[in-house]
Amino acid sequence: MISDSLREEVYKCIKCGLCMNACPVYKQLYFEGASPRGKVQLIKQVIEGKLEPSDHFLDLIFTCLLCENCSVNCPSGLKIDRLMKAMRAELEEKFGLKWQKRMAFQFLRSSRLLSFAMIGGRLLEPVLASSMIKDRKFGTIPYARIPKINRVSLIDQYPETVSPDGPVSGRVLYFTGCATNYFFENVGSSVISILNRLGVEVIIPRDQMCCGLPIFLSGARSMAIKNILHNIEILNAQNVDAIVVDCATCGAALKKEYTNILEEMGANTDAARAIAAKTLDISQFLQRFDLKKMLGPIPGRVTYHDPCHLARSQAVREGPRNLLKMIPELEFVEMEGADSCCGGGGTFQWEHPEIASGITKKKTDAILQTGADIVASGCPGCRMQIFGNLETDLIRVVHPVELVAKAMDN
Repeated sequence: MISDSLREEVYKCIKCGLCMNACPVYKQLYFEGASPRGKVQLIKQVIEGKLEPSDHFLDLIFTCLLCENCSVNCPSGLKIDRLMKAMRAELEEKFGLKWQKRMAFQFLRSSRLLSFAMIGGRLLEPVLASSMIKDRKFGTIPYARIPKINRVSLIDQYPETVSPDGPVSGRVLYFTGCATNYFFENVGSSVISILNRLGVEVIIPRDQMCCGLPIFLSGARSMAIKNILHNIEILNAQNVDAIVVDCATCGAALKKEYTNILEEMGANTDAARAIAAKTLDISQFLQRFDLKKMLGPIPGRVTYHDPCHLARSQAVREGPRNLLKMIPELEFVEMEGADSCCGGGGTFQWEHPEIASGITKKKTDAILQTGADIVASGCPGCRMQIFGNLETDLIRVVHPVELVAKAMDN
């Protein structure tokens, strides 16, 4: 059931409509039911027993990116994103999950099954790259532009403790997340390399699981609780300076969502709050060091896209920009609407490709207008969405730490 505190949120809505201009979905569809205000009023009717949830209501609640733009722009402080997530959990209990999601989430709930799935995915890569199918799309992303799976998972490429060559000045836990572990090994190796050069010992828990955020954002909280409790246990087991993440989504899970979910389920949140207090995005952690004197030049022009889970969920905006601005000969240029959603939204771009395409087009147009040859972003989902829709190989899409590691090499 939706907690009593969240039920009260619906009465904060003054129907001002400020959330509508902030909502990327509403600006594609332009009808009241697609707006945050409209959804809040429908949820209110359901809570008061005046409306029975229907398939159409289900579709409206899931036609949302959960980008949190509505929440940060609400003058009444209404927690629209939390209300939406709680309503999704109610609907999951009533209607169940789509079979595709249920199957995918079974893999995310088991590290062994997920590793097995990645082996199968590698075998399929030549098929997806073939001329017969390469132009077909997964949602909005052509198969040919889906990132290749790491030959060996990042976790299996390193020992559990990676120590610097010289004196140890600090110690962190590194929560790699699924995307870095299985798709973006260069991001992970950059994080480890940078930290070791700074004298930081890196512990990579081998039994870490998917953060669970893709599962519980779809409403399947009972499926996600195994991941949440397991990760809380292993991340609280070590005495470290920080828990470092390079994925905006994983960071949002550890710093915010774990506590919220357990609180709404009436469970003890002390351990989750302890993790939240120690978790830092890699860009935040690196602000502790004087990197400038360690960086060589990278000629070029770079722009930055703010992931929703980093800019709004974690209020991390300047850290990544500061890293990019430190690199000699790398010109930083701000794109228009840098913090607007890219349209990916996890499974959103697959479930609502036409809406996602319109949102992503605004983002790629803004990138092209900067004249940048590099786009940096701290979210693997955003990088996939942007790279998949740029339609050019002349612009590289990277994590900021990849550039920092390269500058250190230079």
